[in-house]
Amino acid sequence: MKVFFKITTLLLILISYQSLAAFNNNPSSVGAYSSGTYRNLAQEMGKTNIQQKVNSTFDNMFGYNNTQQLYYPYTENGVYKAHYIKAINPDEGDDIRTEGQSWGMTAAVMLNKQEEFDNLWRFAKAYQKNPDNHPDAKKQGVYAWKLKLNQNGFVYKVDEGPAPDGEEYFAFALLNASARWGNSGEFNYYNDAITMLNTIKNKLMENQIIRFSPYIDNLTDPSYHIPAFYDYFANNVTNQADKNYWRQVATKSRTLLKNHFTKVSGSPHWNLPTFLSRLDGSPVIGYIFNGQANPGQWYEFDAWRVIMNVGLDAHLMGAQAWHKSAVNKALGFLSYAKTNNSKNCYEQVYSYGGAQNRGCAGEGQKAANAVALLASTNAGQANEFFNEFWSLSQPTGDYRYYNGSLYMLAMLHVSGNFKFYNNTFN
Repeated sequence: MKVFFKITTLLLILISYQSLAAFNNNPSSVGAYSSGTYRNLAQEMGKTNIQQKVNSTFDNMFGYNNTQQLYYPYTENGVYKAHYIKAINPDEGDDIRTEGQSWGMTAAVMLNKQEEFDNLWRFAKAYQKNPDNHPDAKKQGVYAWKLKLNQNGFVYKVDEGPAPDGEEYFAFALLNASARWGNSGEFNYYNDAITMLNTIKNKLMENQIIRFSPYIDNLTDPSYHIPAFYDYFANNVTNQADKNYWRQVATKSRTLLKNHFTKVSGSPHWNLPTFLSRLDGSPVIGYIFNGQANPGQWYEFDAWRVIMNVGLDAHLMGAQAWHKSAVNKALGFLSYAKTNNSKNCYEQVYSYGGAQNRGCAGEGQKAANAVALLASTNAGQANEFFNEFWSLSQPTGDYRYYNGSLYMLAMLHVSGNFKFYNNTFN
């Protein structure tokens, strides 16, 4: 009898564990933002000690270990001013970017770390923001995307132009901070968020679509498109005209992404999103402006984030057919490429279906693909791409900035920690 009881108990535990560890291959058409039920993808995949791993990732990124660390104090003449996220860059020398600063703030607010959040926002407001009376009207109030430290340790702007994904994440992080912590401390987060949203609206949009640059018309970066953010903005502004505006932006952004994945479907792009596109979603071919880092048709470092944002949108706002198709097809190509590669990997950069000899995928790319699984309907893909991400160690060394930032964001997304907090006065 005791043996029977033990066996029965063991079977019940196994059945319970298996049901807990079942990947949801039918993502809901009702988003977590509406339902309040956020998926824990790591739990679905049978992982344990999930929150401990998330917390450890944050502690390493924001600690003083000099291994995974990205969070550094800034002083002037020995006086502490703020903190910044260091964009460790062995090829060009270290710098400080709005994307990193805003991603760091997002990680901090999601894990309820107000001190770290304030330290980063203090730096951004003081050193990255351009003055409202800047002589170049297109730079007024936007945030300089790249800064460096001079030989005396003082920060200066290398490029005063914006990278609009930084402004988007700033606004998103600030609205969440307002909802979580209120506005009576060092900063009025809500007022700062509204100022940021007005800057985005007035300086960084073309026909209600986020620009790649305010200096080039009919050009966007698909990785800047986060339609779930725009819906969140609409729900957290008080002015009805602004609510309508951001809802229209969300609609246009989803249309652009849907069109983009239609246009890259099959040959020659093989379902991979591209670095740049036109406002109708068409991939941009070749180089079109001075200083352009990569050809517009490349699936490369920015482009890794596109299917991550698709997974985010499907999870938070509800999965639609195009979300699922985009993720299934893109990951399908990468899985195919892996099995047909003598190095047994999919690679960092592709153009027209061909690898560009930039090496095997690293932590950041694998992290982005894990988040994309929130829109996947393919259990085989989930097993392949999630386990590949979860088995990674937190990035170290020379390339830990971009890889490490995406790794941190992915940890939040796949553990159910990436949430939208509403301001209750709206």
